[in-house]
Formats: sequence, C-alpha cells, structure tokens
Amino acid sequence: MSGLIDKLKDVSKDALGTFVVLDDEDEAAAPDQTLAAPRGAARGSSAPAPQVPAAPAAGAAAEPDPEFVQQLKAAVDACPAKALPQFRALFDALSAVGDPATRTQLALSAAQASHGFGAAQVSAAIDERLKLLAGEKSAFEQAVKEETEQSVGAKQAQIEKTRAEITKKIEEIKALETKAAELEKGVADARGTIDANAARFAASYAVVEAELAAERARVAPFLSPAKQA
Repeated sequence: MSGLIDKLKDVSKDALGTFVVLDDEDEAAAPDQTLAAPRGAARGSSAPAPQVPAAPAAGAAAEPDPEFVQQLKAAVDACPAKALPQFRALFDALSAVGDPATRTQLALSAAQASHGFGAAQVSAAIDERLKLLAGEKSAFEQAVKEETEQSVGAKQAQIEKTRAEITKKIEEIKALETKAAELEKGVADARGTIDANAARFAASYAVVEAELAAERARVAPFLSPAKQA
C-alpha cells in the first residue's frame, strides 16, 4: 500500500504545484503533508513509484494501473491461508483438461488427496483475501481523504484568500475610478468658471477701453501738435 500512497501524493503535488504557489510565509506555516502509511505498508513495493497517469476525462472509464494491480495482489497473497495457492497450483497443472468445471473438480479432488482440504477451505481462503483486499481499499480511500484535506485543502484556502484579495482590489479600483471621475468633474467645473471669468473680464476690458478711446478721440482735435503725436 505504501507504493500506492506514494503515487497518490506525487500526482497531487505535481498537479497542484503547477498552478498554485504559496507565499514563503504560507509555505512555512503549512502543515506537514506526509501521510502515515496505512496498514499493510510493509508489503508495498520498495521500487520508486512512477507518476500516476493523468485522470481520465469525465465519463471515461479509467484503465487499471499495472503497479496498483501488482501491489494489491502482493497484499492479498500475504494471506497465511495456503489452501488457495495450493489449489491454484493443482488447477494450473491440469491445463490439459478443457472443461473448467471438470478441471476444478479434479483439482479439488487432488487437493483433498494430497493436502487434506476441499472446496470449503479454498472458499474460506478466498474470503480471507477478499477481506484483506477490502482493507487495502479502505486504507487507500482514507489516504485519499487525508491527502485531499492536506494538499488540496490548504491550497484551496489559499485560492479563496487570493480571490478575496482580488475582489478587494477590484473594489478599491472602482473607488479610485469614482474618485478620479469626481476630480475630473471638479477640474472641468473649475476650468469652466475660470474661462467664463476670463471671458467676462475681456468683454469688460473692451468696454472700458472703448470708452476711453472715444473720449481721447473727442479731445484730440484740441491738443497741440506735440500732444497729438
């Protein structure tokens, strides 16, 4: 089972590490994501675990993993009940018998004669292996749950935190845009007031200048030539 757990952990780290990078502080504060090996870990393969294949598309049936199959078989084959492997050996030895039922009957008869057990003992040995197999499934499902909570859960919380920060930044940007629009309106109003005052001043200046020019023209004929110049 340890090899199955290693593959589970490797694929979760590879998949999530591609998209989410925690800050240094968050990485330091993150809990230890090392899973405790469930029951039966000592029976796992010591070879380095290969990467788990990519998950199949929704609705597509998953293909059996050869290493998973090998490790599960190793787990159930550790069952101490020997009736099944002994029956298998006899059954395989009768490969020349074409009819499966006859072949099974002959193998059971040979088992009874040579080893002292029959169909009941073979069935009991199979049931014990099925219990071991169910235990492996339960341990793997628990490992999936723990890995999901530790690896996916921590990064999901980081994603939610990041999205909350994005929402906050968007609200801040909207507030700044509103403020900028208000400032632009204030600038436009101030510029309009200044331009209007400048226009009124120019018109008023022209009036006064025209009055003074008319009065000067009126008295100009009476000035000495030097003054007229």
